[in-house]
Amino acid sequence: MRRIIGIISVMSSENVIEYLHVGRSHPSKDRKALVRIRAGILVAVVALLSVGCALTQEVTKTPRNAIEQLLLSQAVEGALEGVTVPIPEGEAIRVEVTGLQTDRAHLHMDEQDQRFGVIDSPSWDLAFVRDLVAGRLGALGYRVRQSEEEATYLVRILVHAMGTNQGKTFFGIPQIQSLIIPFALPQITLYQKLNQLAHVRLHLDIFETGTGRFVQSTHWTTGSTYYNQYTVLFFFSFRTTDLVAPP
Repeated sequence: MRRIIGIISVMSSENVIEYLHVGRSHPSKDRKALVRIRAGILVAVVALLSVGCALTQEVTKTPRNAIEQLLLSQAVEGALEGVTVPIPEGEAIRVEVTGLQTDRAHLHMDEQDQRFGVIDSPSWDLAFVRDLVAGRLGALGYRVRQSEEEATYLVRILVHAMGTNQGKTFFGIPQIQSLIIPFALPQITLYQKLNQLAHVRLHLDIFETGTGRFVQSTHWTTGSTYYNQYTVLFFFSFRTTDLVAPP
């Protein structure tokens, strides 16, 4: 047994010496082997980074996603907290709403959905604000009417602002399109913050419907909500928000 092991050891040593001798005499083969090793390492690194950077934020496929809707609705509710009007309790009121022109809003709308200055692709954002205010005033004891003849007071809601601001903070290497490799190198994220803030500001003007006399304006009130998403070291993700029961 010892004799066999010795023969194998001698043969192995001779093969190594022969391999080294051949390698020295054929430097071109060494270069080709080195190129193959480097290519293999590059492929492995790219594959590893692709797995680590696979988590990305998709663009919403709907006009306004659920998170943005919740941010705006909760911001409106926050702006209405503590709102009071200088009208005797139990009076009949009619509610109108108006706001700045945007790509998603009517210029003016009353409870009968009469629109003035309608723009392309309107939405029902202002109608939603109107209905929330009407519900709030109804909870305070006022009788909400549909027509001017039935109402004693007109409550006009002026929406100063209603929308979301989005921002992004990124630290790392963005996606790179290579001219040598037929595919793009993935984004390498060391730190990323995607923040979304909804902000609403409004006030109420009160008029007598019979005479048109201006009664009083309320102080403008604001409401805001936020939803932030974080990514640290490629794929460690978490979020912070003040939404009630976020999705």
